[in-house]
Amino acid sequence: MLVRKPPSLSVNRLVRNYSAPGEGSIPAAKQKYVPSSGTYPKGFLAGSAHVGVKASNTRFDDLCLIMSDRPCAAAAVFTKNKFQAAPVTVTRDMLSARKGAGIRAVVINSGCANAVTGKGGIEDAKRMGEVTDRCLPASTHRDGGGGPSSIVMSTGVIGQR
Repeated sequence: MLVRKPPSLSVNRLVRNYSAPGEGSIPAAKQKYVPSSGTYPKGFLAGSAHVGVKASNTRFDDLCLIMSDRPCAAAAVFTKNKFQAAPVTVTRDMLSARKGAGIRAVVINSGCANAVTGKGGIEDAKRMGEVTDRCLPASTHRDGGGGPSSIVMSTGVIGQR
């Protein structure tokens, strides 16, 4: 939904809301982006929930989990920015250590980018992946170990853990 503030206000900004409300309804303007037919990848599940990542968000889902019913391959392209967020660093290192194999899930939060947060941010991103791994069904743990297998992504406020 796009909303333009009236010109009488001192700032004429464009405000965009992309998330569906917590009750799951999708705004009419966004329904065109939600597939209603076709083939979906077999063996993958996805879900989202409101968990309160950002205190001011009291209504919209802010955590997403996409998982595979078995370990799978993954690849990624990462920013070359000097100030890479902790999830970028953690995910890049994890994919490199696993050689892109045995990936089980992607966990994504909105509201806190975990960027420019130092060692504590790295620890938080690692923990986010480890906790996600523990939440996966036992049937996905057949890859023989190799460390964490959940890719971590974050978007939102910079400088906050």
